[in-house]
Amino acid sequence: MAMLFLPFMQLVLLAAARRTSQGEHSLKTDEAAKDHCCCKKGLCEPGHNSTEEIYSPNDDLCCRFRGGPCGRLFSFSYFTADAPATGYCREVPHVVYTAPAVVQAPAPSALTPGHPAHTVQTYCDLGRGELTQDERSAESSQKLGAKSNIMQTMVNEITKNSIDTMAKEIFSIYLCSRWAPSSDFTQILEDEKAANQLPKEEPAALYKEGRFIPLRCSENFKVFNDVGLGETSFQVFEEQVRSLASWYEAEKDGAVAARLAKLRGAEFAEAAAFDIPTVVKALEGCEVNETLPWDLSVSEASGAQLLKNCRAGKWWLGKLTDWQRAMPFTSFMSPDEEAAKVAPQGKEQILMCFGKRVASQLHRREGGQHLMTDQNAIGCHGFWDLAQAGKMLDRIVKLWRPPTCQLASMELDMKVKIMELIANMNSRLFDALPALLTEELSGADFDGKALAASSLGSSLLRGVWDTITHSFSSMRGQYTRLGQLLGNTVVKWAVCPLKNISQTEDLQNLDSALGTEDDLARYYAEIAYAKWTGRTKLLPGEECTSNPSLPSTMACSIGIMQQDMPEPYRDDQFICPVRPFLPAKQQLEVFQKKKGFCPLSMSTVQMRNASWFFRGRTPQRKQYDMKENLPKKDIQGVRIMDFKSRQDTDFHVWRSFVTTSLQCTLEEAEETPRWCADPEVHYSQTSMNGLADGVGRAGRGAAQLVAHGMHQAGVGEQPVGNSAAGKTLARWLYRNGKGLQAWLKESTGKASQRYEKLRERSFQELEAGELVHSLSFQSELESTGADTKRKQRYDRYVVVAPCKTMDPETEFDLKYTTAEHALQLARKANQKFGSVDSSVLTVELVGSAVLKMGGVSNAWLDFHTLIRAGGAELGAFIETATPILEGLSGVLSANTGASLRASDLVGFQVQFRCGTRKAMHDLPARPEVEPEGPKFATCVAQGAAKNKELRQASPGAAYLREEVVVRVTFHSSGVCGKQLDLAKLGSSNETQNPVYQTFSGISGCSGVPAAVASSLPAEVKQEMEAANFRGLLLGSGLPDKTLYEVLVDPEEFLQEVPL
Repeated sequence: MAMLFLPFMQLVLLAAARRTSQGEHSLKTDEAAKDHCCCKKGLCEPGHNSTEEIYSPNDDLCCRFRGGPCGRLFSFSYFTADAPATGYCREVPHVVYTAPAVVQAPAPSALTPGHPAHTVQTYCDLGRGELTQDERSAESSQKLGAKSNIMQTMVNEITKNSIDTMAKEIFSIYLCSRWAPSSDFTQILEDEKAANQLPKEEPAALYKEGRFIPLRCSENFKVFNDVGLGETSFQVFEEQVRSLASWYEAEKDGAVAARLAKLRGAEFAEAAAFDIPTVVKALEGCEVNETLPWDLSVSEASGAQLLKNCRAGKWWLGKLTDWQRAMPFTSFMSPDEEAAKVAPQGKEQILMCFGKRVASQLHRREGGQHLMTDQNAIGCHGFWDLAQAGKMLDRIVKLWRPPTCQLASMELDMKVKIMELIANMNSRLFDALPALLTEELSGADFDGKALAASSLGSSLLRGVWDTITHSFSSMRGQYTRLGQLLGNTVVKWAVCPLKNISQTEDLQNLDSALGTEDDLARYYAEIAYAKWTGRTKLLPGEECTSNPSLPSTMACSIGIMQQDMPEPYRDDQFICPVRPFLPAKQQLEVFQKKKGFCPLSMSTVQMRNASWFFRGRTPQRKQYDMKENLPKKDIQGVRIMDFKSRQDTDFHVWRSFVTTSLQCTLEEAEETPRWCADPEVHYSQTSMNGLADGVGRAGRGAAQLVAHGMHQAGVGEQPVGNSAAGKTLARWLYRNGKGLQAWLKESTGKASQRYEKLRERSFQELEAGELVHSLSFQSELESTGADTKRKQRYDRYVVVAPCKTMDPETEFDLKYTTAEHALQLARKANQKFGSVDSSVLTVELVGSAVLKMGGVSNAWLDFHTLIRAGGAELGAFIETATPILEGLSGVLSANTGASLRASDLVGFQVQFRCGTRKAMHDLPARPEVEPEGPKFATCVAQGAAKNKELRQASPGAAYLREEVVVRVTFHSSGVCGKQLDLAKLGSSNETQNPVYQTFSGISGCSGVPAAVASSLPAEVKQEMEAANFRGLLLGSGLPDKTLYEVLVDPEEFLQEVPL
């Protein structure tokens, strides 16, 4: 029995232990369950564990505690997502926004009218009207107090959380005067030495070496400050600065300035005289007898003498107090050894600094006994003597006066910089989103890992990346949509409703305290969101719209101007930009890129007549007049070519100068459109003769190469060569000599004068800022009712019109060369044929080549330039040896011997007609019937006189409708002519001569017409009758790079052709 009982008791104990263990495990499981708050998307199922499941309406999540990790395998539960926080399973989450403590705004009675706080508290409806019975309840009183606190918060927001305020706060100046190392400065010096900021030298040595420079500094004089009604900020600033300038003027030769100037070279003890406690102590018990004369020079006396003299000492104490009142703050400079070599000396006393003074947090040296901050010295200039300092203050006031737009421009720049930084915050967040999303979705740790390219091989990684990409794309879409929305959306903060104001005077006072609308933030939003919206053409002038007032043109806005910007100044009428201008060179580059469109530019005369003056060279003067300046049809287009940096001749300042090509006016483009388009140019390489010659010469060259190769191989006979070397060399020398004469002729005398005159009519050079001003027009914008100030606003814009696309320098070269060739032809025609009794002067020039042979191996070419002239009908040719005409006909540059081509020689007619610009433009190039009118010679002579009168009556006019011009047109004489005299061949072997083969193989030419043959000069006819004559070639076509049409001034025509 005992043996059976023992096992049984063991089983009982074992079961009890197991039950105890299971109980303990159950308790642990319940505790663990509370650590896993799991959720599912959507509502909780009604009636299902309603006491355990909690729904969060803010997140649309149903959550409950689970006995294990959320989403574990085989859990068979919909609650698979981890809750945002464990509290989601205990109660419905409810986050309350707690506003920070509100700084109580001062009562309206303690504020100056015009201050934003005064305006809000005086005119905003804070619920202080008559209250109903219900509103007098305790609850209503609490609501009223909360509303008051909100309004007081608004006061702080308006005054402290404003881009406008931030931008304006930077505009201030402070001044520092070099001072003596008095006791307060020596204490600072010792602190610096103790902190190892200065060498361990005596204070006197550090001061004299320039290693320690004591300064006393003024408060900051703010340009924009809170002012009362009827005042402007700059008015107060101007009074403050001018008062200081006047004081400097009075003190420039005073005792304090004199003693400070001598102090650095004197004994260190002399600084005691600048220590107010020392001076006060020395003067204790002093009685001053005002009746006695002065017996001490404050400027020249030693410090000890000064402090022993009661009268001088007390006067000096008053002066020191005055200076310290003007310069109440203690500062210092501690240059290093190298910088100390250029420390200020003598009367170099005043340092002027733009901007805020404090450049760091409040701190102290290790073990130091002074609190200090870094002092901003970026915008400092000086050191000036007192006289110069006073003048500099006057200059600052003069430069910053609101009509100069200097303040408006800098304020805009500052606002844009602030907005750029704000936009950059947004961009940085967007750029960081891929990394943030990767960390949130994958939990990857990238520390110590190099970035590598991946093919997204595993499906798991691909799935993670797809999720990231989808999230990122969704967020990008949100940015894009918001950018599209904000780019053209007004966003306003409605600060408060107004009280019921019935008195006109109250409304006037309210409007006096208010400012104007500023749409810069709305304008900049388009730029800030361009990264996501893809918006282009955001620079001023890039986007242009049709201009109904001038059809065929477009208006490109470059700025919006506003009256009294940033604030009124006395009774001046002025406007300044409310959107930032581009720098002049950058603005011109915008218009330089508009191919086929050129901006209209007012001439100096037009700007003077319109009182549209550029004052960028004198920034201290009013810059922009409050007036319209509308474009007109007589304004000339310009094409922006290139830029260069040069010093100007008046101020010797480096500036950007711009070369422009002068184009047509709108009026001229309408009346003479052909002359305002790209001119038609003849290029010989595209002519049929040139193409045919290229094929023919290639074939002949290949045949001769094959013949020589066969002979070398012993297969064929020796090919026939040509041995007329003497004649070829003579031709080369003649050609080059004539070319030199031609160059000398074109490079000197009247041709050079005409070159400069055409250059002046074709191009101009202007300083970049002045050119932008000449391109700018201005029209008044309608009032939008955006604010109660009703300041006039103007759109400043540039007008662009269709223009030429040919390179201006190329066009100039073509015009000049073609016109000079035409004048030389007319000159020769007048010399040889006299004046024509017709309304048209026709000149024909032909280059000819005569083939001659003196045997099988002796062939050469003689070249002739033929010219004839007349009216509508032409007579016989004569030969000319004028170098320029020989060059024109092609005989100077023609290939000789076996290299001759038909395109080497030209033959063309030039017709000269005279009349007004409009009449000549409308006349066909080759009219079937000559129009009635004066004879050509009469028209030219009268036209020169008439043009002079027109230009005197309209100086600077780019287009004169009634101006008389000589129109010159060029036409080919027809197909080239070639004639071979086979009857004079000495033997059939002559046809094997390479020169003869080249000549006979010239293609694309017809025979010489009988009428032309009969008009050839006697010299040529005699050569054709000679025994050695074998052939004649007459050129056709125009010289290379010749305009088909060019205009010549009658006055310039008469210079070469005295009719």
